[in-house]
This record gives sequence, C-alpha cells and structure tokens, in this order.
Amino acid sequence: MPGYVAAVTLVRAWITAQPDLVGPGRPIALGAFRQHPRSPGQGAYVLLSRIGRAADLVAEDVLDSPRISASIYAGTDEAAELAATAYANAVAALKGAPAAVDGHAFLVADDIVGPLLVDNHDSDREQWQFLVDASFYCL
Repeated sequence: MPGYVAAVTLVRAWITAQPDLVGPGRPIALGAFRQHPRSPGQGAYVLLSRIGRAADLVAEDVLDSPRISASIYAGTDEAAELAATAYANAVAALKGAPAAVDGHAFLVADDIVGPLLVDNHDSDREQWQFLVDASFYCL
C-alpha cells in the first residue's frame, strides 16, 4: 500500500519502546517529544521533526522514506553526547533488525548524519544540543 506514514509519531513510539534508551538511568531519560517540554527536569530528551523525504528505494513507491531530525538536549555536554550516540547506534541497528510499530515496519534507517554538536549557548534552552538526522524506510 503506497503512501506516507505519520513518521514522527512512529519514530517517537519506537524510541519510547526502547528500554535501553529511555527511562531513569538511561541515556535518554526523559524520552522523545514533538515539542520542547515545559520543565525538562533532569536528563536528556529528544525533539523529533520530519525534515523531508529520501529518494525511493524501488520504482513501485510502496515505501515512505521520511527524513527525521532528532535534536538531543541535556544539561551537560557529556549527557547530550551520550544520549545522541545511543540514539544514533539504535537507529543504525535497524539495518539488521527491522522494527514493527503501530502496524508499520521500519525496514531500515540509512544516511545517518551526526551526532553533531550545536552551539546553543546564546539561547534560553538547555545549553547542550546534538543533532542526529536519518532516513527511515517504512511500510
């Protein structure tokens, strides 16, 4: 069935379901969001957005290929970097282990860029931010 998927919703659900990534004492303690949380408290969190679409893998165009940008925020440089690295590794692991989420399947994630440090020192947000962008191929 060709068409687009609600990619940010699906990636957010996938991140939240990763027990090695999300929760107290984990690299992304606070989880994934579509908007900045009002009171982020202690720990790293991920802000997700769809930033485009990758080229089709097959001529039949049966896959959606959303490009997802993950902005990882934390109160320290080390916490932000550890969270971004853990997220990037989890995304890269989809190449060998496709994931099912809400009736859809992430077959593979590719073209991973990052973790990249963003200088956020002149904003009122958390001072430490890393970006990880990836293309997800979804059924």
